[in-house]
Amino acid sequence: MRTAAVMAVLILVAATVIVRASGRGEDVAAPEDTAAVSLPAATASPTTAAAEPTAEMTARSGEIPSSGTVGDGSWALAAPVPAAAGVGTVHTYALRVEGGTGLDADASAQEVAQILADERGWTAVEDVSFQQVADPEQAEFTISLASPPTVDRLCAPAQTHGRWSCRIGEDAVLNTDRWTLMTPTYDDLSAYRAYMVNHEVGHFLGHGHETCSGAGRAAPVMLQQSIDLGGCRPNPWPTADGAA
Repeated sequence: MRTAAVMAVLILVAATVIVRASGRGEDVAAPEDTAAVSLPAATASPTTAAAEPTAEMTARSGEIPSSGTVGDGSWALAAPVPAAAGVGTVHTYALRVEGGTGLDADASAQEVAQILADERGWTAVEDVSFQQVADPEQAEFTISLASPPTVDRLCAPAQTHGRWSCRIGEDAVLNTDRWTLMTPTYDDLSAYRAYMVNHEVGHFLGHGHETCSGAGRAAPVMLQQSIDLGGCRPNPWPTADGAA
């Protein structure tokens, strides 16, 4: 009987590991990293008259803030942003924003398009370009800006814990708390947003997670920079990976 009980426990543990390893998250530790990464605690949602957290407060406090935002599950599709003729391999994407998050879909699309077209980004590294389309059915992948509870649902079985983002299947799912509040590893919100987009699109292009190549060097974009820089300095652009 004791042997049978032990075997049952081992089977349950193995099944849990398989489920947790099946997702691929932006800031969700890869299976080989889970034992080494201690996720910082999020701050509690505001329940008093205290000021709402801001990106600047995040950088100063060293804490990962939570806005308490819960989206309504509806989606606003952004109109395609006009772009120059694509070069190299052209990848199409759609962009949507969850209702109830306070973000404007078209304004978000403008910022994402600028990041993807930047000469410091994947266009220079991979000989690719990106074209936004109106219909997700016609897109190779979709960028979704979603509230933390919706991110957790869309990213499952990856464990995003209401804090992180992920790339799963044909979706790059960006957490609106991170989009608006970033994490303490950055003190520049625009740069952090560029990191978020480039990291998730990097997963779409087939790149896995990387580690810091040396103290003081520019962190690889595929490093999980939201959690820990590992001695590197923050860097949102793949062309600068590892620069001294």
